[in-house]
Amino acid sequence: MNFELMERCAKLACQQDEPSLRELMDLLADPDWMVQFAAAVALGDRRDPRAKEALLRLLRTEDAAPLYTQDKDIGSAPAGSNSAPVPEFPEGTTAATRAAWERRGRLKQAACFALADIGGADPLTLEFLHRYAADAKEDYTVRAAAGRALGIHRDPSSRSFLAIAAQAEEWCTKTEAQKALMLCQEK
Repeated sequence: MNFELMERCAKLACQQDEPSLRELMDLLADPDWMVQFAAAVALGDRRDPRAKEALLRLLRTEDAAPLYTQDKDIGSAPAGSNSAPVPEFPEGTTAATRAAWERRGRLKQAACFALADIGGADPLTLEFLHRYAADAKEDYTVRAAAGRALGIHRDPSSRSFLAIAAQAEEWCTKTEAQKALMLCQEK
């Protein structure tokens, strides 16, 4: 992990100039996923709409990443769990797939929260958030983050996607979707 670059992201979050914005957007493509995470959080803190396309590009990249999946009992931990899941990778699993599994959902979660902080429920942002909230195969952290972001956006077009997420078995996803549904009713 590159802690220096992660700290750099935190400092850039407090600046409002163009070069620091560009630097953060460039760091979304850093080889270290923790730096990418820190950059996404920093961009959300800045609330600059010019960062949206870079965050959506990060989501597209993560959607295309190889991801190893397992049965729920083996490969995921429910909210509130004290233990991290331990994957059992089949022989021949690539390093890229192992890395994607390690960061599974975390970059998407950070990007969803950043897009919520930035605001402005444009159709492309909503397309990602709607898909993530309603997709039962998506990591629960991503589904919950998408639900929370949709509640912040309060766009009425989100209701049907949130209704699906509100039926999830997983508590965080269900709760965030239910709260977001109430907020979308108020608009």
